[in-house]
Amino acid sequence: MEKPALGNIHRKILSLLRKHPEGISEGEMRAALRIPSEKQGQFGRRRRELHYYYRIEREQVGNKTVYIYRGRLEKPRDTAPIDAKTRALVLHAAHGRCGMCGRTIEKHGITLVVDHKTPREWGGKTKPDNLWALCEECNQGKKNLFDSVDSPGMRSAIQHESVHVRIGELLKACLGKPVPSHMIDIAANQDEWRKRLRELRYLGWKITAIRMKAPGGRFQSAYRLDKFTEWPSDTTGWIRKYEQDRAKRNR
Repeated sequence: MEKPALGNIHRKILSLLRKHPEGISEGEMRAALRIPSEKQGQFGRRRRELHYYYRIEREQVGNKTVYIYRGRLEKPRDTAPIDAKTRALVLHAAHGRCGMCGRTIEKHGITLVVDHKTPREWGGKTKPDNLWALCEECNQGKKNLFDSVDSPGMRSAIQHESVHVRIGELLKACLGKPVPSHMIDIAANQDEWRKRLRELRYLGWKITAIRMKAPGGRFQSAYRLDKFTEWPSDTTGWIRKYEQDRAKRNR
């Protein structure tokens, strides 16, 4: 098994997690280790790097988010750095445009950084199809968004190859509870995720579209899974054949 590449701060964070089996928040960790405000961003990166080697779950306890140590991973996640050649290829493919907001270097004076679409601590790989160029503002916003939807169910769902299974496993992890559309969008990692979600109904799944109030008071779309069936051996292939057979019947 690969030995974790841990520095002193990693070991201190890990020690705190082990001392608090009930969970400890990042703010409490920073306070215990006396991390100055100007180094809080760096501290957050070091904390996230522990997910490459250890199973650390995130849970909401009242109004506080805590991290709970669950043990060593059997197989470490990808820790390969983005080499200069890969970085250049991703930036070239972007043509100077941010992959999220669409702003450009030439027109808006942004700086592009290369980042993982699916975070490495969620199992994302350092390979071209999981890398994209983002402006610094969108890159930080993406990190905040992924932190806000981090959960064992999301991490498990996003590992599957089939987009149908990624969506379905996330819904199953929240069975009977509404799942906001932006969470499904992240798990699907595909523009046409709403069509993929509707196709799950071919399997006999019961999915209800609802409107729910977001923390800021605005309403957002969400979906609740009320019934599901077992996955076919090739889910996407099964759905495609179902659509083909239906088209023949309707001719």
